[in-house]
Amino acid sequence: MRILLLYYEPQPSGQTTHVLSLARGLDRRLYQITVVLPEHLEGSIAAFQQTGVRVVPLPLRKVAWTPGAVAALVRLVREQHFDIVHIHSQEAGLVARLLTRLAGTQPILYTPQTLDIQRAHWHGLYVFIERLLAHITKLIISVNESDRMRLIGWGIPSHKVVTIPNGVDLLKFEELPDVGELRQSLGVDRYRPLVMQVGRLRAQKNPLAFVEGAAQVVLECPEAQFALVGDGPLRDEVLSCIRRLGLEHCVHWLGWHHDGYRLMAAADVISLTSLWEGTPYTLLEAMAWSRPVVATAVNGCPEIVAHNVSGFLVPAGDITAWARRVIDLLHDPAKATSMGKQGRRRVEEKFALPDMLARVESLYQDM
Repeated sequence: MRILLLYYEPQPSGQTTHVLSLARGLDRRLYQITVVLPEHLEGSIAAFQQTGVRVVPLPLRKVAWTPGAVAALVRLVREQHFDIVHIHSQEAGLVARLLTRLAGTQPILYTPQTLDIQRAHWHGLYVFIERLLAHITKLIISVNESDRMRLIGWGIPSHKVVTIPNGVDLLKFEELPDVGELRQSLGVDRYRPLVMQVGRLRAQKNPLAFVEGAAQVVLECPEAQFALVGDGPLRDEVLSCIRRLGLEHCVHWLGWHHDGYRLMAAADVISLTSLWEGTPYTLLEAMAWSRPVVATAVNGCPEIVAHNVSGFLVPAGDITAWARRVIDLLHDPAKATSMGKQGRRRVEEKFALPDMLARVESLYQDM
């Protein structure tokens, strides 16, 4: 069976993790896989090539594709006669579903990862477009049950929407690195408690809330230190906020790291201050390291984090509530350790990669 996996994102993050998991994990005896991704993601291209799948980098953009990218994708679909086209990410979904349908009659699967958009005033138009594109989409895979119900509420037929949560490869989390050495390599104090957030510095992730929350935490936990891992359009604002609040001594911007999931092993607490999400890999990876989390209760996050068991959930934008929960964990290391262990068990039971792969393969076979 010939499978085309296609996605867009400006920088490697959850989309790359998800599609790379499929490229590595799908049964090669059953599937011949081709991956289309943006040509500027050089590190991701190399990672996909190492899996042995066919990789086709194209000059993809967020929405306004160049004529060259359009022509290249249409030509690829017509030449290869794929049995299934599986498109990932909102951005690619808006353009590539229409192009691949025009190029052939193969069934189209669509995994958006998240349903919210940054420009809220365009939300109504986005919902309208999603309803239209659902007519040419065989099946939409929602990564959490909350978003599945939202899609149905938008008017998309329920038989066209299924939930398959993201899954993580737990084998990557079996060998815990030396925490002290890892912290030293990151330039943070190896002995002070560390709160970390991994994600792009963009409005969705709300990194300014992390910095402002840190200012509240240090009033009660002056020994605490904080690390932001990621880059993006809000970098200058984040750095300016750190300076304005006088937090240069305790809030560290570490930039983007291709192995960000490994860095979370250095933390005592993992944070997620997002305004919207899907089923974020950051939380799954933190829990796979047995780290407690403090996350906003948006989209699929309450389906991942068992509140007061494997971590804490707080309202999006409530910086004081976030800071209070971080303080609770820093003041009670035994509770933090217990929550981390519960999180690991929860990932093993509900978010393991083999389960995700088996359910995706089952859909492919049904088609």
